[in-house]
Amino acid sequence: MTPRGSSVGTAGRQRSRRGVLVGLGLLVVGSLLVRFDRGARVTTAVGWAVAPLHAAVTRGGQSVRAFFLDYVALTGVREENRQLQDEVRTLRGEAARTADLAQENARLRHLLDLGDRRKDLRLRAARVVARSSSEVFRVLRLTIDVGDGPVEQGMAVVAPEGVVGQIRSLAGSRAEVLLITDPRSAVDVVLEQSRARAIAVGSGENDRYAAHLRYLPQSVSPIRGERVLTTGDDGRYPRGLVVGEVVEVGEPESGPFKKTTIRPLMDPGTLEEVFVVLGPSGLNADGSRYETEERKKK
Repeated sequence: MTPRGSSVGTAGRQRSRRGVLVGLGLLVVGSLLVRFDRGARVTTAVGWAVAPLHAAVTRGGQSVRAFFLDYVALTGVREENRQLQDEVRTLRGEAARTADLAQENARLRHLLDLGDRRKDLRLRAARVVARSSSEVFRVLRLTIDVGDGPVEQGMAVVAPEGVVGQIRSLAGSRAEVLLITDPRSAVDVVLEQSRARAIAVGSGENDRYAAHLRYLPQSVSPIRGERVLTTGDDGRYPRGLVVGEVVEVGEPESGPFKKTTIRPLMDPGTLEEVFVVLGPSGLNADGSRYETEERKKK
């Protein structure tokens, strides 16, 4: 039989032991809480310390990213700009070719108009292939491509604006043209209004295209701007072709003739195509049938 006092002492000791264990548990939990709170404060302190560095790195990264995106965009713009420049160059080239074709068509239409106006002449088209110029770039001679046609030395060369000159020499399909402004050129002419006759001789000047009228009577009063036409009497130039217009009338001088200067209406420096006059066609200028007195009698 166990004594009562002994059981009471044992229970007391067990309660004391449990109290100690509870206290120790509370102490450990408290220590952990304190340690955790300190860690949080340390983390917060470290966060505040590195915040400027973090912000700088973030801004740097954003700048690098923005620069990279801008570079990629700029590369795309440059490529697009290059493509647009290529397209502009292509379009300009096409526009230039179109303009050249338009100018060529206009010249050819102008040339064909001459053929329509002068159906009394057999005309052969020829292209200017070379020019001989003076020191001041005034054209002295033209070289034209006449092909394999029946072209002969001395044949007249004309343009829509008027007389150009005559065939001076032939070499294969090439023909050299002696211009009416050359001092070796002489053309029988008549003034359109006064009908006065004269000889147009090239002046050979270096600074302009011109010809002088020789053997023009002092009694004639040419008008500035008056046209000078071929008479057809020299057997070389057909009648009624424009040689030029009067630009200077000299003061009366002693002697029977008046000094007068004319300017050709054609510009040798801009000619691209011309006609070689092969001879009469047997028609009138308007294309109607030409009848001689012998035919009329028949």
